[in-house]
Amino acid sequence: MLKHFLMLFLFMLSIHVASGQLPKSDLILFDFKKVNSEYFITKGTLINKFNLDSYNNQPSFFNALNIYFTAVAPGKEQTDIFAIDLLRKKYWQVTDTPDGEYSPTLMPTKRHFSVIVQEENTNIQRLWQFPIDQSGLGSDLFPGITGVGYHTWVDRERVAMFIVGEPNKLILANRNTQEQKTIVEEIGRGLKANKRGLIYFVHKVNDENWIIKRYDPSNNKISTIVQTPGKTEDFELMKDETIIMGSGSDLYAFNPDFSKEWVKIGSLSEWGIENITRLSIFGEKLVVVSKK
Repeated sequence: MLKHFLMLFLFMLSIHVASGQLPKSDLILFDFKKVNSEYFITKGTLINKFNLDSYNNQPSFFNALNIYFTAVAPGKEQTDIFAIDLLRKKYWQVTDTPDGEYSPTLMPTKRHFSVIVQEENTNIQRLWQFPIDQSGLGSDLFPGITGVGYHTWVDRERVAMFIVGEPNKLILANRNTQEQKTIVEEIGRGLKANKRGLIYFVHKVNDENWIIKRYDPSNNKISTIVQTPGKTEDFELMKDETIIMGSGSDLYAFNPDFSKEWVKIGSLSEWGIENITRLSIFGEKLVVVSKK
């Protein structure tokens, strides 16, 4: 019980504490190319120059040119969602509410994006949607589900969610029926779904054994993929099922169909990045979070 309480406390402290206490961080954009079996990671560029010395995190490519992310803007106390246009080198604020918004994620229809909303008065965390064109105030997708920490869309109806609790758990919920199902407990924050609806997640079996697993909703089966390269829980899933993860300053790749072990594909140490956490990849672009 004490272990679960401490894990819950640390999770809340590091992820959804008062925004003034959130760690300062930057977003670094790289060219990310694969030629045959070799990766090339070059041209590291700081892209949050408008919001230095503050919290910039949870980046997500919505398309080849636009990155949405969570930030605490100057003079603000809570997080909002911002976006950057890489071609025009411009940014804009997407949400501006008294609540805190986290983890912007493009929804399958591409007309809306979903976020974790931390309510100002209660600190309760829910999954909301907002229109891409900013034409509305948004709405609660699952009024009966609270404690949402992270999420990934499986298809237009179903979403996998990390639910904060004792223990943390992975659930699969349907937005049309509002039904939910618990898949497994003791998971990490990394969640990705491929085009076939298979859900990749990190299962924290114990303090020393963190394993990437895959859940198939069609037959309710979980398969083991590979142990994580160190204690890391953030990953990106490529179109060919290759998993990209960071450990320290290094990036690693693993493909469930071809790999026998993790392969180091590059180091970001020359850009001053010592602990790779969140990352997002689209085509030949990679963005990572660098803590200050």
